[in-house]
Amino acid sequence: MKRRGVSLIEVVVAVALFASAAVVLSSAFVNALLARNFGKSNALFAEDVRAVRMQLLLEPNLEDAEDGGLFETLNSGEAEWKASIEPTEVVDLFYVNLHLEFNEAPEGIKAIYTEQLYLLRPTWSDREERNTLLADKREELFDERGFE
Repeated sequence: MKRRGVSLIEVVVAVALFASAAVVLSSAFVNALLARNFGKSNALFAEDVRAVRMQLLLEPNLEDAEDGGLFETLNSGEAEWKASIEPTEVVDLFYVNLHLEFNEAPEGIKAIYTEQLYLLRPTWSDREERNTLLADKREELFDERGFE
């Protein structure tokens, strides 16, 4: 006697396979959405950092640049920034340690951000120091190349 149809065990196995495939596909979809959102928030945070960095670059004198200030960003709330600036041996070149603190940083991103920069800023140089540095470098070149 031949039976037609599907047994209960075959149905249970098919449902189990479908359920496991559905779990794998839905978790992959959720991970892709989370990665997309995280990438988007990272891009927005990077835009805010660039905007605050521009405030440092717009400062015409050294004292104001070191004091820093507050800047209202588009995505991360208000940012407080300050910089420690040290002159280098190269004329008008400064080593800058920029410190930013955001009051509404995106979820998953630290509210405190620091970076180190080398900036070529002639307006930050003291005129007398600059002239002295240039004279010293000129003298070094003359001595090095044997000019009199």
